[in-house]
Formats: sequence, structure tokens, C-alpha cells
Amino acid sequence: MGPRARELFDRFEQMIAACGEYSVAPAKTRIAFLARVRFAAITSLSDKGMTCGFALPRPLRSRRFVRIEEVVAGWWDHQLRITEVSQLDDQVQGWLRESY
Repeated sequence: MGPRARELFDRFEQMIAACGEYSVAPAKTRIAFLARVRFAAITSLSDKGMTCGFALPRPLRSRRFVRIEEVVAGWWDHQLRITEVSQLDDQVQGWLRESY
């Protein structure tokens, strides 16, 4: 991982840590963050940017999402494409806390 990718990952993990206790579950296709259940993940990470997401029991509306998908009945996955650390802002923190 290059320095920009590391910076994006570290900031996202700081935001996860601000929600409460968690564990990290790395896999071949993603890095998942778990509390009682998997609530957030990074599915793509490079120096060009990061695709990350979280789940909620309802779809949110925002132009920031690159994809919103109902993964199981009543459970919606929200995907964001992050290219700058500044995009990991208070709004994203609020969504992560709600997902947590």
C-alpha cells in the first residue's frame, strides 16, 4: 500500500474507532469492520482512492454514494468512493455511527 492509500485507510479506521469497540476482519475481497455484526468495509484501496461502505436498515439519499443496494430484505449497503482524506468528514462519521 502506498502512502496515500495508507492515509485513507488510517483516517477511515480512526472514524470506525470513534464509534466504539470494533475488530478488523481482513479477507481477500475486503477489509471488514465488526462490532456485533459487520457494519462497514473497505472493498478497494489504492493510492488513487478507496471504495468503502456501510450498512443501514434503510436507504439514504446523497449524491456522495456511488451505489446503494438492498443486500438482504430490509438491509441496505451504501458505497462511497473516496479520493481525498477531506471527504472523510462529519457526514460520513455520522453515517458510520448510525451503522455501528
